[in-house]
Amino acid sequence: MEQSSAPAHGATFPFVQRHAMDWKLDDYFPDFDGSEYRTFKKLLGDALAGLAERIEALEGVEPSSFAAWQAVIEGFEDVSRRISHLSSYTSCLSACDAADEHYKREEGALALLESDLQKLDVALAAAFGSARQAHFDAFVARDSVAGAAFAIRRWRERARRLMSMPEETLAAELEVDGLKAWSRLYDTVSGTLEFTYTRADGMEETVPMARRRSLLSHPDRAVRASVFARGNVAWERVAPVCAAALNAIAGARLTLCNRRRQSGFLEPALFEHRIGAASLEALRGALREHAPVTRRMLRLKARGLGLPAIAWYDLEAPTPGLGDGDGARLDWPSAVEHVRRAIGGVYPAFGDFVQEMVDARWIEHSPRRGKRPGAFCTGSALIEQSRIFMTFDGTMGDVVTFAHEAGHAWHSRLLRATRPLARGYPMTLAESASTFAEMLFIDGVLNDPAVDVASKRRILDSQVRQAAGFLLDVPMRYEFEHRFHEERSEGEVSATRLRELMVEAQRALFGDALEQGQEDPLFWASKLHFYIAEVPFYNFPYTVGFLLSRALFARFKQEGASFLPTFETFLARSGSATCEELARDVLGADLESPAFWASAIESTAEIADRMEALLPA
Repeated sequence: MEQSSAPAHGATFPFVQRHAMDWKLDDYFPDFDGSEYRTFKKLLGDALAGLAERIEALEGVEPSSFAAWQAVIEGFEDVSRRISHLSSYTSCLSACDAADEHYKREEGALALLESDLQKLDVALAAAFGSARQAHFDAFVARDSVAGAAFAIRRWRERARRLMSMPEETLAAELEVDGLKAWSRLYDTVSGTLEFTYTRADGMEETVPMARRRSLLSHPDRAVRASVFARGNVAWERVAPVCAAALNAIAGARLTLCNRRRQSGFLEPALFEHRIGAASLEALRGALREHAPVTRRMLRLKARGLGLPAIAWYDLEAPTPGLGDGDGARLDWPSAVEHVRRAIGGVYPAFGDFVQEMVDARWIEHSPRRGKRPGAFCTGSALIEQSRIFMTFDGTMGDVVTFAHEAGHAWHSRLLRATRPLARGYPMTLAESASTFAEMLFIDGVLNDPAVDVASKRRILDSQVRQAAGFLLDVPMRYEFEHRFHEERSEGEVSATRLRELMVEAQRALFGDALEQGQEDPLFWASKLHFYIAEVPFYNFPYTVGFLLSRALFARFKQEGASFLPTFETFLARSGSATCEELARDVLGADLESPAFWASAIESTAEIADRMEALLPA
């Protein structure tokens, strides 16, 4: 590695990477904080400042300035590409070693650059929002802005939600040491947290929190109970910090909603995720009405486990007779082959892409201390590459996670031909790609004669976990966060009350499938998604994406490979349409109708049918 800058007397000290990494990051920068890295940041900062000056010097959006505004938009796309490159690189490093102070410093520096980009975004929204309608229509009709028209129209729409320019500028600057600072604090706390549990052999082992989710899928219930209880002891120690962070993030959002005169705390989330309030309410109604479909799966799981109902720590457990009850674990090469073979058998281009990612070392998968919990896919629009972060512990659930994140990477690959402003797809549509990939993988394994029966049963078990996750767990998180924001608008919510709200939400969604008293009252602390400052309500989009994927996959099963171009059109348009527009234009579906969501939910009943047929009476 090259050297990193030191503050004293111009001296330098060698930067030593503390942890080995599976993925290769050389295509981003040869060295962390080396000369190329520092030059890149300097030029990016200059470009952001120069673009701000150009926007400030321009008058309104009118025919005489169309060419200048077009150049500004192209400049905005250029700096956006460069920031995505830097952001992706920084997130890769910090996710692998959450405690490293060099990486944390760079996250703080990146937040400043992202704040500058946000201010440019606000300035462009204000400019196009104030343009005369005739001039605006003429500008977006120009061939030179083809592909960017949707984004420009959203700027104009967003202008109605803005404060004054000085206030928006201040809000962007304060976000660095406010919203995002609380997120960074949570990342640091969670990334350095460890706990000690009792293994199946009776020995004690201390592990990083990143391994907790995989260990909660252990076939030995006593091990799961130990992991759950001892993990929560660790979370209990940092609960006051987590509660402070959660209150601060929500409080800042509520303050901004009020200052922007928005209709409520859901409005920014609906706009961000590009779905209407009527569609979300139709979904919520369908989920409540059809919850028994998914609860049935969990009652069958409880029966397989010999229990009257499941505990929270049984959600990821293998079901005896279906899952990894024999303690079988996959190695990483076997997991890769499972995904490549299952997906490539029906979607060869995607299967080849999976192998390309593996060969190019784009995937960080090994368990190790210091890694953050969770999984994600990130990418650079500058070098047109993706990276997948996860912790692979040998379970079939981990393999499904790999397929899920590979779906995100494939989505990015399909968008390479579009301009940057047409790549900004919402989380709702992002999750359509990833969950479709999961379904391709699962269906491919189930229909592959070369795959053994035990593996197929484990896949069926993973379908149960997937359905319970998207149709009960994720909606539960939404209901909790909705209630929390309601109470937060009246003042800070204590850690004790957060526990109560979490238990209430779990009882409401899981019903009698979850044993009374066996909830997870600290899930609000342990779930990273509640602390992502950039994305409000990081929950319901998963369910939207899952059910859209069910509809897409149903079409694929009907039409076979001939449907894949339609699927790729769906993904290619994801950066230039709302959920309702895409569903109408590609699927002929009405998302404001509860019947659409009900049909997708009811389609999961076949999973319970197959499960019941395999379990002993």
